[in-house]
Amino acid sequence: MFRGRFIHAIDAKGRLSIPARFRETLIERHAGRLILTNDLLDKCIVAYTPAGWEELESKIQKASSMDEGVKAFSRHFFSSAEDCAMDSQGRILLSPRLREYAGLTKEALVAGVANHKIEIWNPALWEQTMAAIDPRAITKRIAELGI
Repeated sequence: MFRGRFIHAIDAKGRLSIPARFRETLIERHAGRLILTNDLLDKCIVAYTPAGWEELESKIQKASSMDEGVKAFSRHFFSSAEDCAMDSQGRILLSPRLREYAGLTKEALVAGVANHKIEIWNPALWEQTMAAIDPRAITKRIAELGI
């Protein structure tokens, strides 16, 4: 499980250090690999473990390929995906395209959000997004989902 949030610098080459807690899990369980893509709703980068990516692909493959929403999601999400391996210093390379999409320049907020998923945000945009959350609406939705 990836938990917590951390702010790390992005170097001049576009490399981002993965937090040590996440790095250990990624090396032990996923050979230091991630799949990066644009988030569909938020201006951030979503980083999946290979297992998480395969799970997502499997769910999409089971959906109707004739459904316009499924087609649009697949086009956006999968065509934006990039395989990424950590280097020996625990860094990943964020492509210029992904950095531009997420508005990343000198630093990034790395947030653990699930078993197989990490999000990479512009710290100011993260704060704006968190400030806009309505806790009552979220609590109601979580209850509706039975979580």
